[in-house]
Amino acid sequence: MNIHWRLRSWPSPALIEAYRLIPPTAKILDIGCIGYHQYHIANHLGLTGTQHYGVDWGDADQLPAGFTYRKADLNKGGIPFEDDQFDFVVVSHTIEHLENAVEFFSECVRVCKPGGILYFEAPSERSVWMPSNLSNPEFFYSLSLYDDPTHKRPWPPQAFYRLTRLNGCEPLHVGRLYSWIHRILAPLSIPFCWLTGHKMLEACVWQTVGWASYLIARKPLNVTGRPTFNYYIPGRPYKIKVKPFRK
Repeated sequence: MNIHWRLRSWPSPALIEAYRLIPPTAKILDIGCIGYHQYHIANHLGLTGTQHYGVDWGDADQLPAGFTYRKADLNKGGIPFEDDQFDFVVVSHTIEHLENAVEFFSECVRVCKPGGILYFEAPSERSVWMPSNLSNPEFFYSLSLYDDPTHKRPWPPQAFYRLTRLNGCEPLHVGRLYSWIHRILAPLSIPFCWLTGHKMLEACVWQTVGWASYLIARKPLNVTGRPTFNYYIPGRPYKIKVKPFRK
């Protein structure tokens, strides 16, 4: 991993861990794919035999070789792929922008193969700790969750865990993303970046406070298509059916 990625702590160790769980010829779906980060990460990790697919709301140009792209407004409909298609579904900093995150999560499970892996990453509850970014605001970097006007809510690790279980899937690992290097250097790095308007300010803050959370989950081998959503609290069972998106 090059030094630029190490300083940014991106891709995260959690995402790299998820990549280790997929076959070398996996079909990968990147939801919110403009920029084609997962394509580049997979190649950097030596996974050159993977097949790449993507969904986003805008028009795509300069697609990587062999990349399949489909345009979709996920606030108005489902994911435009058939059931049980992908070994790995990656949703990085997308779910927090959507109106109905519960339905969207079920859609992600629907297109994942039985036994496949899902990775989610989104702002945690700690993203509301920091004040708004007034240092070089033209960078569009987020220190507060609400710096981005399209954010709907934060996603604590417990919320990811519960949503996984409510969809009948297996949460393999949940947590917050941080770096001990950034935490040790924070008393110097954050004031320096804040005062100078350095572009590393966002990365320093995120990796110090655990600004983002993540989930690695597995779709059960015995589940095909869209899972049954069962809302419950342990000891107090409820069953609430959620209607799927209309296609």
